[in-house]
Amino acid sequence: MADERPGQQGKFRERVEEDAGGLVRDDERRRRPSTQGLAFEPLADTASASASFIPIADRLVLESSCDSEDSAGLLPDFGVGLLLAQQKSEKCRQLLEQVQSMISNGQWREALAVADEAVAADPSSGEAWALKGRCLTELGHFEPGVRVLRRARGLVSDGGLRVMVLRLESICISAISRRLEVELERLAKAGEIERALELVRDGLRQQPSSIVLLHHLANLYWMRGDRESAERAVIEARRHVGRENVDLIAELERRFTFGSLKSEVEAARMMLRQHNPKAALEHLDACRNLEGNEHYDGLREYAEQKRGSLTRLLSGGAPAVPQGALRQQTLRWLLSEELKDAEDAVRSGDFRRARGAYEAAAEIEPDCGAIYCGHARAILAQHGRRAGKDELALFEELLQRSLIDPGLGDQVRSLRRSAKETHGSRR
Repeated sequence: MADERPGQQGKFRERVEEDAGGLVRDDERRRRPSTQGLAFEPLADTASASASFIPIADRLVLESSCDSEDSAGLLPDFGVGLLLAQQKSEKCRQLLEQVQSMISNGQWREALAVADEAVAADPSSGEAWALKGRCLTELGHFEPGVRVLRRARGLVSDGGLRVMVLRLESICISAISRRLEVELERLAKAGEIERALELVRDGLRQQPSSIVLLHHLANLYWMRGDRESAERAVIEARRHVGRENVDLIAELERRFTFGSLKSEVEAARMMLRQHNPKAALEHLDACRNLEGNEHYDGLREYAEQKRGSLTRLLSGGAPAVPQGALRQQTLRWLLSEELKDAEDAVRSGDFRRARGAYEAAAEIEPDCGAIYCGHARAILAQHGRRAGKDELALFEELLQRSLIDPGLGDQVRSLRRSAKETHGSRR
């Protein structure tokens, strides 16, 4: 469970874990972690472990990157007037003016050199550190960029600038993760699992709470047939994962725990996608020894609720509406194909395909908050300042519907703020 300390508000609140093995949930504790009990038994045959490497960097949602822009080149200027008004040093103000002018002309290397001078002139200037971080990001120097931006984050006081710094930091982290995954995938294909594990452990010594690294640590242990170590890595990942990335760890757990029954569970999931809860329950009945695993229990509860809803509809009653964090996680799993297709389409700029995927997902299951939040984000990214009244009305309607998942509150507020800032600047 997460708690909020006084004075910490919005997406920048400090998360405090009360249960070291639990996922962060809203007013709901996990009934039984999937990484405990019968789900993790010693592997009798190490060959039964899958030998596939699963890249996740492009699917990682960082808490600082909820807004629609996803590249440094699309970021707006920091605002010279605000920056200069906050500088204690006259020399720093003059240097930041030069940096801003160079940035406007795309002279990133020259701007970086002057930003270094500004930092030296006033090391307490968060704005100077922020501009230096932006230059490093644009030049592709992502590792030093992260270090500089983290320094900036601790110094800036303006809320808008802080969001900008966090967004730049998320771009750097994503780029570093993608670069790492290319090397890990090469090593995994070559069968050099020990070398890949060494690379991940080295990274964890510098970033012990990295979800990407912990995810790959668990996956590589599994590929090696070391289920006990894989379990420990998943439990550690659960200590750090936020709601934004809960599905990544859940997917990994399902991969580990379903084992030989994976085909039956997957068949049940497909039957539910086809609105056939009776057939789904028949497949799930063949997996009774998975009872107690939250992913299995969540799918079974959903299937039983769907069968009950059909019965109530036939008798003229109203169907039950899915509630709770676990139920929303199950719905995202149910719609994983459409959600992944939509996310890939948004990244490639194919917004028509993305919106089609979200609409297809809504036809399969209309009570999943993630599809409406993602659809709203796609609309904002597609139309931006050109959005008309109809697009903005649909955008707001989708955001409102997405609140069926209470965990999306921060993302909804962030998207509304982005829309307001975009259309305010247009006027």
